[in-house]
Amino acid sequence: MTPAAPHGQLDQFFLLSHDLFCCIDLDGRMLQVNPAFENLLGYTADELLGKKAVKVIDKRDHALIEAMLARLVAGLEVATFEVRARSVARSLHWLEVDPSRGDGVVYVVARVVTERKRVEEQLWRTQQLFEIVGETALIGGWYVDLDEGRPIWSDEVCRIHGVTPGYQPSYEDAVGFYAPASKPRIKACFVACCEQGIDFDEALEIITRDHQTLCVRVIGKAVRDGDGNVIRVQGSTQDITASKATERQLQLLERSVESSTNGMLIVEAGHADLPIVYVNTAFERITGYTRQEVRGRNCRFLQGEDTDPRTVKQLRQAIVAESEVHVVIRNYRRGGAPFWNDLYISPVRDEAGQVTHFIGVQNDISEQREYQAQLAYNASHDALTGLPNRMLLTQRLEQGCMLARRYQRHLAVLFVDLDDFKPINDTLGHEVGDFILVEVAKRLEEELRPWDTIARFGGDEFVVLLPDLAHENDVIQVVERILNRLATPYWQRGSELRITASIGVAMSDGTISDPVQLIQQADLAMYKAKRRGRNTCQWYTEDLNRKVSERVSLRNALQQAIEQEQFELYFQPQMHGLSGRVIGVEALIRWHHPERGFIPPGDFIGLAEDTGQIIPVSDWVLATACRVAKQLNALGHGPITMAVNVSPMHFQRPGFLKAIEQVLEESGLAPHLLELELTEGVLMDSAEQAIQALQGLRQLGVHVALDDFGTGFSSLSYLKRLPINRIKIDRSFVRDVITDRHDAAIIDGVVAMAGKMGLEVLVEGVETAEQFGYLAQRRCDYFQGYYFARPMPLSDLRAFLASPPAIAAPEALMPSS
Repeated sequence: MTPAAPHGQLDQFFLLSHDLFCCIDLDGRMLQVNPAFENLLGYTADELLGKKAVKVIDKRDHALIEAMLARLVAGLEVATFEVRARSVARSLHWLEVDPSRGDGVVYVVARVVTERKRVEEQLWRTQQLFEIVGETALIGGWYVDLDEGRPIWSDEVCRIHGVTPGYQPSYEDAVGFYAPASKPRIKACFVACCEQGIDFDEALEIITRDHQTLCVRVIGKAVRDGDGNVIRVQGSTQDITASKATERQLQLLERSVESSTNGMLIVEAGHADLPIVYVNTAFERITGYTRQEVRGRNCRFLQGEDTDPRTVKQLRQAIVAESEVHVVIRNYRRGGAPFWNDLYISPVRDEAGQVTHFIGVQNDISEQREYQAQLAYNASHDALTGLPNRMLLTQRLEQGCMLARRYQRHLAVLFVDLDDFKPINDTLGHEVGDFILVEVAKRLEEELRPWDTIARFGGDEFVVLLPDLAHENDVIQVVERILNRLATPYWQRGSELRITASIGVAMSDGTISDPVQLIQQADLAMYKAKRRGRNTCQWYTEDLNRKVSERVSLRNALQQAIEQEQFELYFQPQMHGLSGRVIGVEALIRWHHPERGFIPPGDFIGLAEDTGQIIPVSDWVLATACRVAKQLNALGHGPITMAVNVSPMHFQRPGFLKAIEQVLEESGLAPHLLELELTEGVLMDSAEQAIQALQGLRQLGVHVALDDFGTGFSSLSYLKRLPINRIKIDRSFVRDVITDRHDAAIIDGVVAMAGKMGLEVLVEGVETAEQFGYLAQRRCDYFQGYYFARPMPLSDLRAFLASPPAIAAPEALMPSS
């Protein structure tokens, strides 16, 4: 270094200092520089002395230097500041400058802070990246310096917890956000990370400030100093609630389809290669690949050389169009064997309508394809059982009729339908159902002659053709053998299965004009066998055909009656024996058909029960009866109870109590003026459920009468538990009560039992004065029957109530002894 002349020699500190030192005049020219200055910037002292100080300063900071110099010249204090210097090689160096004013000069001490600035820059960039990641990936960062022990949260972590950005909790506050089930885990993980340096990655639940429960992924890592000691725990928090919900939904989907007999697979639509995310057990069985082998792969690995490119193109077009598609494609199993895949693919959309997945349902139809190669066989035989199908059956039926006519023989058609086959299929699966069908086919073949025909008609229905019978009675032994053989147990994989059959039989001598009608006739007879209790047979008759036709016609007419309200209610009074007062009426439905005239209830009520039409009929009867009861009780003749018969189907239907409550509310009828009549059979079937329903009626205030008492198979243990109000003794015990001591004893017993149980007794079917007098002497209080009044329309009932007939005292009606 060469010092300037008038300024003397530099001391030892000046020469040996690692800091940069220079002296400039008030015009900003350099007067002295030390060796550290030269070494850093690469200039010699001669190259710098007399030159403006800005020579070594980056152009961006020239204005700053001039401003600071102006302040010093003006005698103002200048705090330490930072500038960028350029070396002779144009390298950038950050300097921390500390200037001070001397006598006509400025002394400058500068420290090199380039490394510090680099670290600061890196920290700033890291922080920026940290914030960008948090904003875009929704992952928040945090750290805890162990010396301070206070968590520092990023804005994203604050957002996840439902607090304002900048919120910095205490350790206890941070832990307090975790749900009770997750709190012990996060504490244990954090302590282990602090004390042992064990990193953690956990899925936990937090409860946000606004009381929302979120699932979060919390990652924590230990930061160590040079000596290996943990000085900080830092990590990230991410809201994974949505992904967890998706995961649960996928698991639900897995469970739903895992038991399917069809192969199923799900691919993710969000990836260009549509990777498989799930396959079920049936897929593994069909293809031979395990789910571990196929997960993450595209379905194209199932294709091979013989796969039709047009089918592949059709699949791709449907996927691009995000539409459903059905194809039959040749795929290959794991071992290389080909199979025909009947494949359905459908898109799965999210709430926004975006396709997130595709689901494929596949079925190995290789056997069907092989059958198609044998069109002649397939056209005439059932694929499952190998039995003739309808087409071949029709041909043989025509041949059988021709032979019967030619040789004066008889022909029999047996329609065999398995009883309760559908529950087996639904509960045990189609594989078990198919096993049963095949076994039934085998047993039928074993019981018949070689020239007899057994055809699978469809589902669980079989048709047996017995040609060349000498006598009509020859078929009886065949039917008995079939019923017994089909009823013996079936063994499938060590499990015993039982099933029976109902058989309809149609006979012919071959003269029938349309042989196929024999199948229809046998079918009608089979349904009659079903109604007779199943596991039996019935013969077709012309009377059966007529009844079936009438039943179909009546069902259609009944539907029209429901829609057009062709019904009318008649009412039969119920009397109090001692006072002769009308205490109630029973509502009885009448149907006046516009063409057929009056149709008795016995002709259509049973049909309505079978078809389910009884529900709208019962609803109409109940609503109409309640409205009429409201009107009758407004006439001032005293309280009159409306008795309405309730069908078993209506009573057992869900929402029955709610329907009663609604009808009462709409009609305005007081609940205690409504009496529902139920038969013993209704109450004994599902007795516990019936008792609950009756208790519900009692809570509503509705009365319940046990109708036709004594005609069923009542259990007195249940009867004592039934919350009923009245017992109605059936008319069958009244008809001969005076002459039949058994009927009299039964009525005496019922009346005594009812009295002990606090129940009223109403005797129906009272038709003579003698019956009334006799029953009244037996302490029967309430009566109903033709002796008092026949069922009548509403207009006649009003007149009857206004002028009720006088009823003689019961003792006066008794015959003299």
